[in-house]
Amino acid sequence: MAKKKQLGYEESLQKLEEILNRVENEEIPIDQLTELVNESMELLKNCKAMLKGTEKKVEDAFNEMEE
Repeated sequence: MAKKKQLGYEESLQKLEEILNRVENEEIPIDQLTELVNESMELLKNCKAMLKGTEKKVEDAFNEMEE
């Protein structure tokens, strides 16, 4: 089975915006809404992990400059 490609931060945000637009502007069956909520949670986790990773790199860079 092929592994799903990890989206970048900007791609994840764009996908979240698309989902939000659909939820706000379309009548979505509850089963599909559940899938969209689950997908949104995964995208948010992905964004959070990338932000935390970037934050750590920035902190490490500043710590190195202080040494």
